[in-house]
Amino acid sequence: MQIYGRIGDARAGSKLTFGDFGQYANQGWNVFAGEYGTTDTDQLWLHGKLGIYMTTNGYANNVVAYYNPASNTNFVFNTNLRVNGVNITSDARLKENVESLQNPLALLEQVNGVSYSYNLSTLEENREQDESKFSATLDNGISGSSSDSEEIMDAATIAKINRDKQIQAEIDRREAAEASRKRIGFLAQDIQKVLPELVQTDENGMMSIDYIGFIPLIVESIKEMQQTIQQQNEVIDNLQALLSPEVQSQLRSSTTSTSNISAVDSAKLYNREGASVSYTLPATFVSASLQIFDVTGKPVKVIKLDNGSSNVVEVSRSELGYGTFIYTLFVDGKKADTLKKYVSL
Repeated sequence: MQIYGRIGDARAGSKLTFGDFGQYANQGWNVFAGEYGTTDTDQLWLHGKLGIYMTTNGYANNVVAYYNPASNTNFVFNTNLRVNGVNITSDARLKENVESLQNPLALLEQVNGVSYSYNLSTLEENREQDESKFSATLDNGISGSSSDSEEIMDAATIAKINRDKQIQAEIDRREAAEASRKRIGFLAQDIQKVLPELVQTDENGMMSIDYIGFIPLIVESIKEMQQTIQQQNEVIDNLQALLSPEVQSQLRSSTTSTSNISAVDSAKLYNREGASVSYTLPATFVSASLQIFDVTGKPVKVIKLDNGSSNVVEVSRSELGYGTFIYTLFVDGKKADTLKKYVSL
């Protein structure tokens, strides 16, 4: 079938209308497919005045993708997508109320990543749209019935029905396998408590997460951590400057000693419950200490260490308070190991 329009020698501007076409002047043009524009553009035009729905699996209410501006502003896909690249509009000219992120690391510390698989039955329910949009007197595929009985179908039709059933069974198998696949991500309800601006809830109460929105938080958190590391290095340099000349001399000589370097490398910190840690030290050394810093690089506690029977440092939560702390093990004035701990009350 070929449909000609009224414009030019190429007969452009044709439209295939479904139902009443409507009038452009009265906010019309309702539902049609045609050639986009009013010239010979050779571009397909799919138009739904109040939205577009894409369905599959022989059921009119099994929606795999839709755009319904009366419900939300998203083009919703109830299936996986695979693309070669994604660019998100981010031009500064389109934005207002721009503010720097505050305490990004503290926000991320409250977020818990999880592994999960999808609940297939819930996914299927989310794909099914309101059946009231379809007349019960029409064979629209919702019930899966046919007005023709199999007794009057010819062999070719019956063969096609059986083939379609086999294909549908394979589709169902693949969807079940995809739903059961292990994934890694977040729970929207948890993210909503910490970063509500990254969570949206649709007209059916289903929540979604703007995962891209985590990228600026991660970038700013890395910058914050780098600043903390620089501050800690400055503190360490200042502490080393306070050491006696004899210890500093021993430290300078130790930097040229391969055996001492390996000994320092053997010193380790190990996490324990609460605010406590354990450690191992080389067999021989001049001095060793555990220094605890908060996330700003401020020294909180310094503990002299030796090779005792337990090599455990019991630190009370009440001494530190709560938050993230950096435990640093020094052997002969050299940083041997570092452990980051979150201490809760």
